[in-house]
Amino acid sequence: MKSLLALFIFAATTFADDSARLIALFAKEGVVTIPAGDYHLDGTTPIPLRSNTTVMAHGARFILPDTLPEKARVVLFSGENIAHFAWYGGEFVGHVFNPAQKENSWEPNANTKGIEITTTIEGGTHDILFRDVKSNGMAAAVIGVHGQYGKKSEADVEFYAERVAVESCTLLRSGKFMWDYGYLWQIMTFPEAYEPWEVERAKKYFRTDLMREVTMRSGDDRVKLDNTVRPIAVSQTDDPKEALTFMGAGMPKNIVRGLQYFVIEATPEFIKIADKPGGEPIQFENDGSGQLAFNISGTYLGAYSPTGAGPGKGAFDIVGARDVRVTGCQLNAIGDTMHIQRCKNIIFANNHILGSRMGAFFLAEFCQNATITGNLVDGTNGSRVVSVEKSCTDVTMTGNTFRNGGRGAWINQPVNFVMTGNVFVNNTTKNEPDMRRGRIAYRTAKPSTFPELYFTIYEPDATYGP
Repeated sequence: MKSLLALFIFAATTFADDSARLIALFAKEGVVTIPAGDYHLDGTTPIPLRSNTTVMAHGARFILPDTLPEKARVVLFSGENIAHFAWYGGEFVGHVFNPAQKENSWEPNANTKGIEITTTIEGGTHDILFRDVKSNGMAAAVIGVHGQYGKKSEADVEFYAERVAVESCTLLRSGKFMWDYGYLWQIMTFPEAYEPWEVERAKKYFRTDLMREVTMRSGDDRVKLDNTVRPIAVSQTDDPKEALTFMGAGMPKNIVRGLQYFVIEATPEFIKIADKPGGEPIQFENDGSGQLAFNISGTYLGAYSPTGAGPGKGAFDIVGARDVRVTGCQLNAIGDTMHIQRCKNIIFANNHILGSRMGAFFLAEFCQNATITGNLVDGTNGSRVVSVEKSCTDVTMTGNTFRNGGRGAWINQPVNFVMTGNVFVNNTTKNEPDMRRGRIAYRTAKPSTFPELYFTIYEPDATYGP
């Protein structure tokens, strides 16, 4: 019996990866039929795709390993300068990190892509179709199509991918994992509101390099700490990167946990703080100790993404494409749900976003000529329920329903923008006092106060925005 068990374990280990079978199927152009069944893939080497290929994968499941190493980078199928390509069916199965679970087998910064198509020449990528593709638990974009971009400016696209369609796909719990703005910071700042295992995990993944142990004494105005390594400097402005907050329950009575403070004096042994740059030093009413976290840009605003995370936002990620159509899909993610950026001529219609840990609908920066219509978008306490981001031009949004987002809807610096006949329902859940649904604002140490819908007026060469 032991011999049979050993043989089974050896066989499972030896034949766990089915890449060779699939590589053989993709060796020629034409119709590639992947027989129904499970295909275990480690993603060490992507399976190459060819132009002039139609993939029939109904009933096939592409299964990633149960465990992956730190900063794992996996791409299952990839191709460069692909034309006249269609993929029908198939399911991609992984184990994306889920903070609601105590135990996870993948790290937060794992990055696992399904199908990745890139472009390096003019006209290299065109006439691309994905239909009836499914996924569950992928830790990056299941479908990625990219032109060549990003070298000259934020808006630059050197070579567009052309005529890209995503139809009737069901991509669930898929896309790059994101913590959300202030998530780890809030657990570290108010640990009594969370389970012990949540606090221990926050300690593991928080920017502890930006933390210091501190002590204060009654009647003193010095925050004593070791300020010799990566020293905290005097705050010159009220920019979040020059502010700090205090953590833990042992602070002096007149120090508010989670409220931003600014440094007005700094030495190797202590700092002095005020409620504004250059303000009067705060004198402590009683003894206290705990931790401070400096550089709010790093500990709160920039900590939405795990340290060491890879690219591939959303269940699908289309960047630098022209003539893009996404219709009839069901999508959700433990991060941003979908991502369209630097694209022209876009239709996003009749889709259902089932929930998002972060942003739900994203028409990201520098898109042109887009119609968004007939969609049902559920944020389920994510970040923004809808974002039309920096400098999008000629955009129409009509007949959509946006529900249960976290931080409202943001229309940022558009040009020629029409929004009509849409329904917005309860998209400010981050304002709630519940510590699991709401988010404490570092400027006030009180629940956030996001509006349901807000606009940033267009300015040439403007910054990203709030």
